[in-house]
Amino acid sequence: MRHVAALAALLLASPTTADVHAPLENCRALERSDRASSNACYQALMVDPSAAVRAEAAWSLGAIEVANRAFHAAARANADDAAIRVRRGELFLAVHQAADAEALFEEALAIDPQHVGAFLGQAKNALGRFDRRAETLARRVLEIEPNNPTAHVLLARLALEVGESDRAQALLAGPLEAENVDVRLQAMSLAAAIDHLADRAPSPWEERVGELHASYGEIYETTAYFYVITRRYRQAVAQLERAVALHPQLWSARATLGLNLLRVNRFDDARRALQLAHRGAPYNAEVSNTLRLLDDDWHLLADEGLILRTDPTQTEALAPYVRRLVAEGVRVFGSRYGFRVPGPVVVELYPRHEDFAVRTSGLPGIGILGATFGDVVVMDSPSARSVDEGFDWASALWHEVAHVVTLGATDNRVSRWFSEGVSVLEEWQTGPSRFALDEGERAVPLAFIKAYREARLLPVDALDEGFIRPSYNGQVSVSYVQSGLLCEYIASAHGHQALAAMLVSYRDGADTATAIRHALGIEPATLDAEFADYLHVRLAGIDPAAFQTALAQAHEAAAAGNWNAAADAARLAVSSYPHFVDAQSPYPLLAEAESQLGDRSAAIDALTTYWRAGGRTTTPLTRLADWLMEANRAAEALEVQQALALVSPLHADRRARLGDSLLAASRAEEALAEYAAYVSLQPHDKAGAHYRMARAEHSVGNVGDARRHLLQALEIAPRFAAALAMLLEMGKTNETGLGDPPNRPGDTP
Repeated sequence: MRHVAALAALLLASPTTADVHAPLENCRALERSDRASSNACYQALMVDPSAAVRAEAAWSLGAIEVANRAFHAAARANADDAAIRVRRGELFLAVHQAADAEALFEEALAIDPQHVGAFLGQAKNALGRFDRRAETLARRVLEIEPNNPTAHVLLARLALEVGESDRAQALLAGPLEAENVDVRLQAMSLAAAIDHLADRAPSPWEERVGELHASYGEIYETTAYFYVITRRYRQAVAQLERAVALHPQLWSARATLGLNLLRVNRFDDARRALQLAHRGAPYNAEVSNTLRLLDDDWHLLADEGLILRTDPTQTEALAPYVRRLVAEGVRVFGSRYGFRVPGPVVVELYPRHEDFAVRTSGLPGIGILGATFGDVVVMDSPSARSVDEGFDWASALWHEVAHVVTLGATDNRVSRWFSEGVSVLEEWQTGPSRFALDEGERAVPLAFIKAYREARLLPVDALDEGFIRPSYNGQVSVSYVQSGLLCEYIASAHGHQALAAMLVSYRDGADTATAIRHALGIEPATLDAEFADYLHVRLAGIDPAAFQTALAQAHEAAAAGNWNAAADAARLAVSSYPHFVDAQSPYPLLAEAESQLGDRSAAIDALTTYWRAGGRTTTPLTRLADWLMEANRAAEALEVQQALALVSPLHADRRARLGDSLLAASRAEEALAEYAAYVSLQPHDKAGAHYRMARAEHSVGNVGDARRHLLQALEIAPRFAAALAMLLEMGKTNETGLGDPPNRPGDTP
């Protein structure tokens, strides 16, 4: 998520122009005691001879376009003034134009390569993107100006983002005594946030800030920011409501309030807050994108355990699966972790990934596929990205429901790595695509093995940093797997109850180190050492280089039609890394080679191993289901068809085929649900869809509904022989003693 709006006060806390006039400073001083008078003061400066002063005055009045034009005029008149470009860059950054801001900071550095303000501007820009470059740039400033208070504030903020409150407090010592009042206010706001995160609320810093600035809502906006990144959204909302009550024109706080009201399922309040924010700051793309999203057509389904928001065209196909997964997940996780979810789980499924991105961050382009805000789960629907593209939506939902439990059990105080680790572990052990393998046999991604062997894994008490501020490409994914494996190790070595005990410690306010000491009775460094030994044994026999070489040889041989060589190379790849089922899995290729060589039984075995190990790509599973049916192994084929329908529930034909198999297995109620989903997906063969519904309704004894569907089928295809025959048979039979409906080969219109 991005929190550029939370930086607005920090941007204003470090004016960098060398020619700031005393009247402008007078206006800023007035702003701290009487905003109405300060606005009149700024208005008087709108006719100042200096374009730079007019720009600052217009910015303070919220006249962004006027300020931009004035800064542009000032820059033309002062071609060698880096400071003006920095201030214009900060204006762009404050209105979410990060790329334009960065260009202006670069222009300033071209004029003055040691310009502190430009480096600070770049650091603030990086800070809003959770980019590690923010720390590098802040330290670059301190090399030039060792006592620069704004750099220390930035570093304190970075420390607090990863939970290092003691280091943050130490970094604030200087800024809390800074001569610049705006810097001092920022430092006090961070000090207040430290108190809030430690449950020392209200903070005494709130009163001290009020003495300096009567309407400084930014203190509550800052505190809310840290509640948001620690996933305590209701507390964030309360702080943001205080911020806008104190400063009604603090548009960044109104925007953040609206986004977080959505996260706690207060849609109407969120809309009102976002509309106000948009009127006051129309340049905020987060706000405008989210308002557009709220105007889209959504279907709401609510029952005792679930509130589901979906695209209306997908509701009937997805709702039964979502309802089952959520109910089962809440039950399973509640039993394993000792927490009962008190109310319904809210699930929002977005048919386009960009809409999900807007819902979670307000801006397109993020890479995650699901997010949990307490008891509100938002994620891509199966139409946004397919399982063949790596998105197993059912496992993703299972993962997010596990977050509902770990967040709820700890009042949202659980560390990020532990909550993610439990969710990953539950995907592996209890999820809909769970591994039917023993613990040590489960494959992990090759990228994780590479990071492990390059010593890039983080110690447990710093593992959150891998999610919040990654230092290399792919570190977030590596951290997910590391967290899952670490939870797997804890459960294996200390018992699954140790994971539940850690949740209790987090609920009581413990940090990771303390939770480990309380729940496991060891130091974090000891856990790191034990985990390293565990990974050494678990990953010892895996040879990624041999795996990739053998896989390449298998593909090359298959392309040449040399199926014996392809089978041999694929077997070698399997032995180099057993049970690997990611995109590069050798099992589908091995199955193809065995089939081409005439050994269908071996081909079935290869794909069965792939499926049981968690493989869910649709082409191999479709082939496995077909081969099992041909081999008269209908019960096994049905299991595979159920897995296929679950990972691709919007694929109409798969839902229909599953319904056919369920009906053949005398599981008519389940077949009826699959056929209902099939009908809702508007298949090309609408007459056949209604005929299928008629057969299922007839099988469960719903004679009237069966007749209705038959008539609908015949309205579409009047000469549909099977439907006519069934209708005739029903007419001959007493409604209280119906025989079996016709079931002829080729029952299609």
